[in-house]
Amino acid sequence: MTLKSGAPNGDNIEMAFVTRIYLRIKPGGYSFSGLLALFLALAGSSASAEQEVRAIWVTRWDYRTAGDIRTIVQNCKSLGLNRIYFQVRGRSDAFYRSSHEPWAEELGGQDPGFDPLAIAISETGKNAMQLHAWANVLAGWKGKVPPTNKSHLYHTHPDWFLTDRDGKTWRSSSHYSMLNPCNPEVRTHLALVLGDLVARYKVDGLHLDYIRFVFPDPDKKGQVPYDNKTLRAFRNETKGFPSRYPARWDEFRRKAVDAVVRDISRAARAARPRCVVSAAVIRDLSRGRKVFFQDSPAWLRSGWIDDVLPMNYEASHVRFEELARKDMAQAGRKHLILGLGAHIMDGGADLRRQISITRKLESPGYALFAYSSFFATSSHASTKGRAAERNREALRSELIQLNRRRR
Repeated sequence: MTLKSGAPNGDNIEMAFVTRIYLRIKPGGYSFSGLLALFLALAGSSASAEQEVRAIWVTRWDYRTAGDIRTIVQNCKSLGLNRIYFQVRGRSDAFYRSSHEPWAEELGGQDPGFDPLAIAISETGKNAMQLHAWANVLAGWKGKVPPTNKSHLYHTHPDWFLTDRDGKTWRSSSHYSMLNPCNPEVRTHLALVLGDLVARYKVDGLHLDYIRFVFPDPDKKGQVPYDNKTLRAFRNETKGFPSRYPARWDEFRRKAVDAVVRDISRAARAARPRCVVSAAVIRDLSRGRKVFFQDSPAWLRSGWIDDVLPMNYEASHVRFEELARKDMAQAGRKHLILGLGAHIMDGGADLRRQISITRKLESPGYALFAYSSFFATSSHASTKGRAAERNREALRSELIQLNRRRR
């Protein structure tokens, strides 16, 4: 959140006050270099606090009505936050008026009579906050009951889902069933969907999640995707099968995930050049690259994303800091916003400690998972009972104080 030059605000008033004091105590007037140094020091300190990213993830389960969204934005503002990652795509469906995908079944599978994304953009704009549209990218479906809308990819393109060596297509699972990033048609579709979103909605950013392989059966990690199209593409490169070239098979899949990010980024920036593109990623970036083929440092180096957010959900503060330092060494401090797991925190002391670590490490900021840890919602993740509400109250109180002291 950047203040406009010349706008009346506390920083300008403070600067004027300090300047008057300096003029009074400097015998014989003042030196230009001395006043300039004072100005820069104070301005730099103020800018550091103002530019800190104070974000929160709002899931698609946290809202069901237009009123819910307005309340969410006001609540986030009350905590001193300045950015919302607002989920609008969960299972290859939409929580906005998409030109290419059906309405989410959580909203009845049809137009609910309001546009969640449009309302979120309007409300954050009124409150000087940023709205980043949060999309699950490669998540094709979740659950063992198929979507009722026959236009969903589950029905129209079953061949786009991961297929294992036994010919089984992974579409129904209690986990997310993933689309195949090695399929060029999948990449084209995803770039089309998210490019269209950014073109039609004035979002401040596009936040990408689930840009990786997810294996419902870890024993078959090396055996997907084994559809004929993917195997032909791999043979064109290697003249062999994945079982013969396991290292090249991993790299082939890693490059496919890279291509998903590249194509979406290009589509988003063609539609809105100033759109910030970010990605929520597996904590321990080296593990993400090796196990899930998620090479987020390479995405930063290539300029496809602006920020990377490791989901550093850790109860141990020592371990939290170790992982944060390790990831910063790989991705750099400037573009690494730490994801904090408020949902596993026990009271305000945990939150205070981890935000303090984030600031000590000079991260650009933090992102909190998730909104339902601070306010009760309709989400299945929103725990009930007096103890849960006391914990939410403690987290709210602590966060307000932390952000006030940072101003």
